Amino acid sequence: MNGIKRFVQFWHSHISKSIKWGVILFLFFLLFIAEHVTSDLWQSFILRFYYLPIFMGSLLEGLKGGILCAFLATFFSFPVIKQLFPNNIILWHEISLFFIFGILTGFMADKERAEREKFKKTQHLALLGKAAAAIAHELKTPLVVIGGFAKLLLKNFPPNDPNRKKLEIILKETKWMEDMAHGILNFSKPVQLNLEQVELQKFIEEVVNLVKIGNKAQINVRFLTSITKLKVDPDKFKQVLINVLNNAVQVAPDKPVEVTISTRNKYLVFEIKDQGPGIPEEYRDKVFEPFFTTKTRGTGLGLAIVKRIIDAHKGKIYFKSKTGHGTTFVITLPLQPEVKRSQPSTGSETSGEKTS
Repeated sequence: MNGIKRFVQFWHSHISKSIKWGVILFLFFLLFIAEHVTSDLWQSFILRFYYLPIFMGSLLEGLKGGILCAFLATFFSFPVIKQLFPNNIILWHEISLFFIFGILTGFMADKERAEREKFKKTQHLALLGKAAAAIAHELKTPLVVIGGFAKLLLKNFPPNDPNRKKLEIILKETKWMEDMAHGILNFSKPVQLNLEQVELQKFIEEVVNLVKIGNKAQINVRFLTSITKLKVDPDKFKQVLINVLNNAVQVAPDKPVEVTISTRNKYLVFEIKDQGPGIPEEYRDKVFEPFFTTKTRGTGLGLAIVKRIIDAHKGKIYFKSKTGHGTTFVITLPLQPEVKRSQPSTGSETSGEKTS
């Protein structure tokens, strides 16, 4: 077992991919030659060594590599297999074993690689989060001092004084930096939930009204569910919905945002659809990454925090986006056994009026 582990570590070392494929092809050719210069007894023994390059191909390219090497093993060994096993059933049984082995080892290699990448990414983000939190903590006090003194100085300048404008800019920038430091510190802390039963419709209407206060927006809400109560952390889930709704409003301020609440299996589903330009293909894998933003003054923590809160609720968040056709963010939360249901309805609709 240790020998296999050492071989895997060696194969994953910094040897170029082209050299590794060269080794695999050379091994196939070597086995092909060996089969044709030995007796039937040895041919049967050598046939089993074809699993080695299949295993190596799986380690190199995962499922793709395993299947490709299974094809190569079949190609190189077919004459000998046909000679050793004239019975068609046994012949195809031997060939199918190559593919079964290639698929299984390839699948396992892909899974192991994905887990390794996920672990590296998690480790990297943890270190990044610690560093950012330390910096934010150190910046917080001087920022409060700068902002406080700027407010005091502002009182001494009349409205028409040109220096007042400069102080207002200092205050604005300080506030932005304070918000960023606060966001980083929040992101670095573990999510602690205080779960409560909330009235679903009342809760959603409250969130929509809060978003409409700061935005000239039309938000249409449709309830396509008989669920009346939901068990969540009210403050944190409110933060989730406000963040996603604000993003939806900001990408297309003059167009309505559609919110649909429904049930699927044992999940309550929130769909928030905007009519913006959609998320570019190159950004889609980074949407929930911390510190990633396309906004000029964004912190890049909004959706990263949203995802952490949804994960803490044992839910999921994902999006569907098509360039030029807007984006739909989907949030699913597991329904609690104690959640009460009302009689099924045809669905109600709450529409926020657009203000000018």
